[in-house]
Amino acid sequence: MRLKKIKLAGFKSFVDPTTIPFPGEMTAVVGPNGCGKSNVIDAVRWVLGESSAKNLRGDAMTDVIFNGSTARKAVSQCSVELVFDNASGRIGGEYANYSELSVKRTVTKEAISSYLLNGTKCRKRDITDLFLGTGLGPRSYAIIEQGMISKLIESRPQELRVFVEEAAGISKYKERRRETENRIKHTKENLERLDDVRSELGEQLSKLQRQSVAATRYKELKASERELKAQLAVVRWLKQSNLINQAEANISEKEIELERIIARKRGDESSIIQYREEQESCKIEINDIQQEIFKVSTNITKIEQSQLFSKKRKQQIQLELQQLQTQAQRTEMLFTDTAQELVIVQDELVDLEPNKMVSEEALENAQAARRESEKVLLQFNEKNREGETQYHSLKQQLQSCHSQIQNTMSMQLRTDSRIKELKQELAELDDEDIKQQSEELQTDLLLVNEGLEQAKKEVLFTQERQQKWVLEQGAARTEVEKQNGLMINLQASKDALQNIQKKNMTDASLRPAINEQYEFETRLLALSAFLKVTPGYEGLCEIVFSHIASSKVIPTLSSEQIESRFFDNKQGQALLFEKHMTAEKVSGSLAEKINNRCVPQFLNLISLVDDVGTALTSQKHLRPGHSVLTPCGLWLFSDMLINGAGKQVDASISRAAEIASLTIQIEVQRQNVDMAEQGFELASASLNGVLALIDDAKLICADYTEQAFKLSTQLSQHQQQMTQQVMRHERFYQELERQKINAQDELERLEMLNEEVEIHAMDLVQIEALIDEQVTHTDLLQARVQLARTQAERLVTRTHELAMQVQQTKNKYNLLKDKQITREEQINENKEKIAILQEETQELSMPFEDQQARLQVLLENKTLLQTHQQEIHLTLTLVDKKRLEAEKGQSGINQAAETIKAEIDSMKLQAEGSKVRAQSYLEQLQDMEQALKPVLESLPDDIEEGQWQRNLEKTTSSLTRLGAVNLAAVEEFESQSIKKRYLDEQNDDLTQALETLGTAIKKIDKETRTRFKATFDQINSDLKILFPKVFGGGSAHLALTEDDMLDTGVTIMARPPGKKNSTIHLLSGGEKALTALSLVFAIFRLNPAPFCLLDEVDAPLDDANVGRFCKLVSEMSKTVQFIYITHNKVAMEMASHLTGVTMSEPGVSRMVAVDVEEALAIAE
Repeated sequence: MRLKKIKLAGFKSFVDPTTIPFPGEMTAVVGPNGCGKSNVIDAVRWVLGESSAKNLRGDAMTDVIFNGSTARKAVSQCSVELVFDNASGRIGGEYANYSELSVKRTVTKEAISSYLLNGTKCRKRDITDLFLGTGLGPRSYAIIEQGMISKLIESRPQELRVFVEEAAGISKYKERRRETENRIKHTKENLERLDDVRSELGEQLSKLQRQSVAATRYKELKASERELKAQLAVVRWLKQSNLINQAEANISEKEIELERIIARKRGDESSIIQYREEQESCKIEINDIQQEIFKVSTNITKIEQSQLFSKKRKQQIQLELQQLQTQAQRTEMLFTDTAQELVIVQDELVDLEPNKMVSEEALENAQAARRESEKVLLQFNEKNREGETQYHSLKQQLQSCHSQIQNTMSMQLRTDSRIKELKQELAELDDEDIKQQSEELQTDLLLVNEGLEQAKKEVLFTQERQQKWVLEQGAARTEVEKQNGLMINLQASKDALQNIQKKNMTDASLRPAINEQYEFETRLLALSAFLKVTPGYEGLCEIVFSHIASSKVIPTLSSEQIESRFFDNKQGQALLFEKHMTAEKVSGSLAEKINNRCVPQFLNLISLVDDVGTALTSQKHLRPGHSVLTPCGLWLFSDMLINGAGKQVDASISRAAEIASLTIQIEVQRQNVDMAEQGFELASASLNGVLALIDDAKLICADYTEQAFKLSTQLSQHQQQMTQQVMRHERFYQELERQKINAQDELERLEMLNEEVEIHAMDLVQIEALIDEQVTHTDLLQARVQLARTQAERLVTRTHELAMQVQQTKNKYNLLKDKQITREEQINENKEKIAILQEETQELSMPFEDQQARLQVLLENKTLLQTHQQEIHLTLTLVDKKRLEAEKGQSGINQAAETIKAEIDSMKLQAEGSKVRAQSYLEQLQDMEQALKPVLESLPDDIEEGQWQRNLEKTTSSLTRLGAVNLAAVEEFESQSIKKRYLDEQNDDLTQALETLGTAIKKIDKETRTRFKATFDQINSDLKILFPKVFGGGSAHLALTEDDMLDTGVTIMARPPGKKNSTIHLLSGGEKALTALSLVFAIFRLNPAPFCLLDEVDAPLDDANVGRFCKLVSEMSKTVQFIYITHNKVAMEMASHLTGVTMSEPGVSRMVAVDVEEALAIAE
């Protein structure tokens, strides 16, 4: 394997696409300082994965892109491609069958870097892994830049160890070992967490076992309670259904009676409507007469006022007439002036119009002249462009010819280089004995295949465990979702009850009234919020207080502080005063079941008994005001019986108890959710651990696969090598003949191109003279166009000014015309006003006797109208009396109808209450998920509601005594037990797998120590041989800093002939350089890299040492390709090929390649 060529584009000073061939084993890159020679070394390091801009002599990775020069612009990206000859198959793996290998890297100004391997995009790691163990890399011993040769000797022990590891081929195993150790570390952390979870599960199991026993008892009692509740609900539903049927029958009877009354009512309404119509007719007639009286009165008043003020009005009219006449004269004068101004403006407009037309005509002529000049200039420019196009075409053809000549010369050089290379290849081809190597490869392949089978079994075993953990994780996730759903349902029920409860907690309806009476603020409390009832007696308290509508407690006022008007709008409102309550609680009474310090007095009068029989016996001996109450809700007084709650029961006390129970259930459910989430986290952690083990096992399997592939490939290559050598010999011979033919064709093409260059140069001189003449004529035409444009612009300005004057004159004319019209309208208006005033003067001049006669007539008419109005008022009074009598009879009918309607509404309300209660019982059955029909069928014939209620209370009491119960404890105990056993098994499996991986790492460490020790000894031995050869004597050796081969550093000690220096730092620069070269070449002898790059390493050497250096390089070039940069003539003479780097254009590097042997042959 060797480097064939480098392709650069936009990289540092190599802005143009440049190809640098390396046909021989020793290529010297020469050129003056600053021409870009070291950029070739930087390009190789950059492609091999260098990530430090500092090591590429820059501040950022984008600094490798050409940044422009005095004559060139910057480019947006750069690329470098290395082309390797892999005919020997040194690159293994999937690329072993490729005879040529291409590695390319590109970067843009946005710092986006990409890698390509044989034209396919890949990762940086793929490039790094490809060259691991070959001695190539961005900072390997195969690339030595300026100043690096001395730093190599002065490196720290650990840095020097890296070169030995690379030579030993253990660097890739070390990297994978580090990754495996990190994964093992994470797996151990997960195991520690798994141990914590297992210990916690053990503690939970003991608790769950106790809870499961209580849960079993709870489920049995709950099933019994559910059955009793369902049967009670059905019994009560049957009772309410009977009440509903009876109420509906009563409602039907009342509705029939209401229809009879409504029919009677409609007959009386027709006469009332007739009376109302007569009443409306009389009112309308009265209003009409009243209007006539008002008009007559107005005329009378007018005549009287006219007689009194006629003289004064005449004087006022005369004054107004004089003012109007004066104003009319002034308006007529203004009208005359406006007419004269109109004539003047019209004359000005007539004078301006011709000037405007003349200016517009001149403007059109000037614009036509400008267009004609521009047209002539455009036509001439088109002719010029044809000439310029011809000129540029000839120039491009000339440049193309020069480029073709340069390319042809480059092709000649490449062809000659290839011919020489082919001759050398043909000379070097010979048969090799590879039978022994094939047998060794077969043995190694057998061992690797056995390791691969074992690794595959381990992968399959670990994947089976992964499937188990995936199922376990899914089950844990389902359990978490289930527990979360239960908790959400419980919280929703609690929130709904709390919202209902809040509506009944406080009542602010009385606060405005209280604040109106008192200056301080008080608050009314709902009775359910005030009382603290012993659990189990909430229903009895609700029965008692349901018969006291809207019961409220006033905690801060007494009854003396409340005025009677406070209850005007509070019908049915009951207020209990805390200050008047008693602290004494009679034993056996309902007051004893209230936990407040003070209770209402009447609760001491209610005694609690166990059953209905005892209650009926006690009823005979009850004092007035006392009563007894049974658990089933039967409330007996001495003269009254109440069965169950009233219509206005709000169940607030029961709701409060249910909210407390739900709070406990939510807390228990929250614990269940936490336990489920812990189980899910445990399964996830274990699954991650198993996945890590799978990855590690796959890595080991991939490593074995890669080794097997490499060995198989190498074996196949050894078996086919003899056949390939024959084929290569024939192929090289045929290619040699083709290259000779190509060389002759290229020589003929070069001569033809030189002739074309001479012809194009003569044509180009003639066209340049013609272009100069055209430029002079173009300037003259452009001056004419500019003059025409200036004249046209001046006329445009003049025309615009005239147009503005014409427009201003027209506006002035229109304004004066509007003024003339306005003044004409004012004259006509004054004339109308004068005529009105004169007419009014004539009316005021009428005789006084005529006005008096007219006044007498109006007074008589007014008297007649008032008499007629009185008659109609009398008729209206009679009609109203008849209507009132009819409406009085109608009101009796309406009252009877309203009474029946109220009775019907009451019955409907009772029926609706029964329906609501019946529906509530059905909803209870739905909540219990019980169907009505099966419960009815299974209902006993001798069922008694009270007995069933007592059985239910006894069952409920048993449930209450159990307290908070974890219903999922049984299932959780079983599932957690299974989890515990499963986790114990997985813990054992993971521990065993970790031990297996630890054993594998120990084997790798053992192999690493062995290989490192062997490599170190070999390099040390070669160094001891090469150092005296380079220096002509003296000694040098490597030493280890520690005993452990995994972590030990490497130091170097060298003593040139005649010196006994105590440290290597005392050597001179030249001595350090030769010592470093001795070390590098010692490494190359053990593990030769495909090529070696040296950047002016001979700079600190004198001529004698340069000779030794050249001799050593020549010997090593038999197995290693050398590419070195030098200024030393001796080193240049040693090279088989010289590649020159020039910078004829500032900032841009170019290549010139020379075959030294061919050049010498030509010179001779």
